[in-house]
Amino acid sequence: MEKKPRLVAGDGGGEASGSAGFGLVERLPDALLVEVVCRLELEAACSAAASCRALRGATAAAFSAVTSLDLSGFAPTNAILNRILAGNGALRSLAVNCSLVDDSVVAAIAKGSLRELSLLKCASFSPYLFVAIGERCTNLRSFVLEMTTSDDIEHLVICHKSISHIFKRCSYLENFSLKFPLLAPGSVDFESLVLIPNTIKVLLLQAVSNWQAKRLFPISTTLKTPFSDTLESLSLVLDIITDELVAFITGSLHNLVELCLEDNPMKEPDLHNDLTNVGLQALGLCHNLTRLSLTRGKQNFSSTFRRVNDFGILMLAEGCKQLKTIRLGGFSKVRDAGYAALLQSCKDLKKFEVSCGSCLSDLTCLDLDEAAPKITEVRLLCCGLLTSETAISLSSCTNLEVLDLSGCRSIADSGLVSISQLSKLTLLDLAGADITDAGLSALGNGMCPMSSLCLRGCRRISNNGIATLLCGSGTINKTLLSLDIGNVPRISGRAVTVIAKYCEQISCLCLRNCLLITDSSLEALGSMRHNSGKNSLRMLDLSYCSRLSRNFLGLFDPPLFRGLRWLGVGKNMLERRGCIPTVGELLERKPGLTICSNACEMGCRNHCHPHIRIH
Repeated sequence: MEKKPRLVAGDGGGEASGSAGFGLVERLPDALLVEVVCRLELEAACSAAASCRALRGATAAAFSAVTSLDLSGFAPTNAILNRILAGNGALRSLAVNCSLVDDSVVAAIAKGSLRELSLLKCASFSPYLFVAIGERCTNLRSFVLEMTTSDDIEHLVICHKSISHIFKRCSYLENFSLKFPLLAPGSVDFESLVLIPNTIKVLLLQAVSNWQAKRLFPISTTLKTPFSDTLESLSLVLDIITDELVAFITGSLHNLVELCLEDNPMKEPDLHNDLTNVGLQALGLCHNLTRLSLTRGKQNFSSTFRRVNDFGILMLAEGCKQLKTIRLGGFSKVRDAGYAALLQSCKDLKKFEVSCGSCLSDLTCLDLDEAAPKITEVRLLCCGLLTSETAISLSSCTNLEVLDLSGCRSIADSGLVSISQLSKLTLLDLAGADITDAGLSALGNGMCPMSSLCLRGCRRISNNGIATLLCGSGTINKTLLSLDIGNVPRISGRAVTVIAKYCEQISCLCLRNCLLITDSSLEALGSMRHNSGKNSLRMLDLSYCSRLSRNFLGLFDPPLFRGLRWLGVGKNMLERRGCIPTVGELLERKPGLTICSNACEMGCRNHCHPHIRIH
């Protein structure tokens, strides 16, 4: 439902207002009530529907005309989802967190009007889902499916084979994404995907083995798949990226515009089964490529692309000069010359990301020249050689909107003085930086319209720094929506009080591992926001805040923290005996709340769990 300005009603409009106001809402024109409900957010609209018959009818009428609905931010139950989707014949785009629903909502989901459908964190659907989508959603253009169950492989295989119903009936399908994030590459048979129609332009598969991928993209022209000439975007999460696979992809897909390859090897790759300069040279033949992502994860084994050096990157830069987005991770042997060549050769470059670049130093960004005005996003993660000089160099990128220097521990206050003058910067991540309260003061008095700021692990900042950040002459206290001050030892309840007072619009707050946070800190946060009528806080991370009492969950009882949708806590806190209220009691009182005890990042972004309400 499109987010619109909130409408504030006067007193006496509900059925419970007393006899003088009884029936007042019912006397208002239906069209006016529908218009009021359409201006509310989804949560507020559902609350209004529960207040009286007139608003219930207006809400049903408003939902019946919605064309785009995103329900991925929380986990609706079968009853809630059926009620929201009932009677809507105009819905064209739908995204749903399906962790709490099953086949009983399939009829509501599979609408003939749909053009885009995203089903995330699915755990309980049977093959009937795919049959229904294939029969009813024949005009579907985009389909995203994420399966989270990992303990019934046979069921997953049956569901996977049933996807053929979608391919046979949805003849306009252009975007297809199939994700099994909890399974190892090769666990699911992807070979049946050769039946994908030739209309497909965007394809994402997770997780697929190297040999499966090579069978999907045969290099021989006589074995071409139907989508070889139409595919423009390919994303694969693999067990290993090799030169041979890259050759298969570049030789089979001639119209490729976007390529994203990510692997997580189980062991150190050998010489003949890895990505080398030869693979980078093959990528250089893709002259239409505008977006490229090559990353090696370390979930299973700490490994890097150690057989790629500057020479391979230079050949890539020479062949792919049209690149607008570059994302490289795990290239431990590439030095400043290679990275600088990409920045200089790709004249239209807008987004540049390097993670775990152990040889990347300040020299990479020293002379950006023509590239600076076009760059809007820079992410340099865990690059240990970077200092504040890089931040100073990046201040020449006057259109920079996103700057992520997380894990670069030598970034100091002098860098923040330059960053604070970036007038379009909306996201800044300085996790682990060597900054102090003086640096935060520069940000607070700067001109950045910051909506997201991460200061996690910046151990030299204190409550005073948060106060100068939010009480300065800049606009950050009016624009900040997400703040991460986790793992900062000197942050206490005083900082929380300042945040509650000056950041009324904040929706995400991370306080994990802040050992001075107590029950009184949370009580102040909840009370101040309740008394001011501001309920914008949606996610709160309290993992490892060990000073919270065993009964701290009682602070989240209604009416406090009314809009909260996700709460992160440590597992040991939930295992304490005698908690009042219990987790179950709190979830019963707040059916839209998720409580996570697995130390996930905010909103469980870094994990995909079978069960969402409590895990």
